[in-house]
Amino acid sequence: MKPLRPSPFRAPLVVVVIFVLALLALYPGASLRAQSAPERPTTPAVDGEVVDLVLKGKQLEITYKNVGSVATEIIGELQVRDGEGNVVDAVAFVEGKRIDAGKTEKYRVNMPALPAGKYVLFALVRFGGPALAAAQADLEIQQDVRR
Repeated sequence: MKPLRPSPFRAPLVVVVIFVLALLALYPGASLRAQSAPERPTTPAVDGEVVDLVLKGKQLEITYKNVGSVATEIIGELQVRDGEGNVVDAVAFVEGKRIDAGKTEKYRVNMPALPAGKYVLFALVRFGGPALAAAQADLEIQQDVRR
């Protein structure tokens, strides 16, 4: 049997490995074992959106969807604003209705009687979150020229 000759790389490599392990042992944040992240409490998501605002004859159909992960009670209002942003009419279309998570509801509201002009319709829904859900649509009422 031949005697083993020491490799010129073996001794420095062993020294480097020992040095790195010593540094890891001294560093308080380092660890060689797996650690799991602390569990964060999951908070239910409260969120909603007005997905559609459509004129159907003399009524507006407003579609609301609860896109959150919990049921919420909603309050909805249709606002009609003139070209300067002033509210000229407001009509409640839902109040205190409970909507389950992931569900969609449709509401109809009669169009208010308005003189000829340009308007912006806003469907606003309070769903208990930090903001409102809303949709808007432009509306132009032309003067009837028939006699």
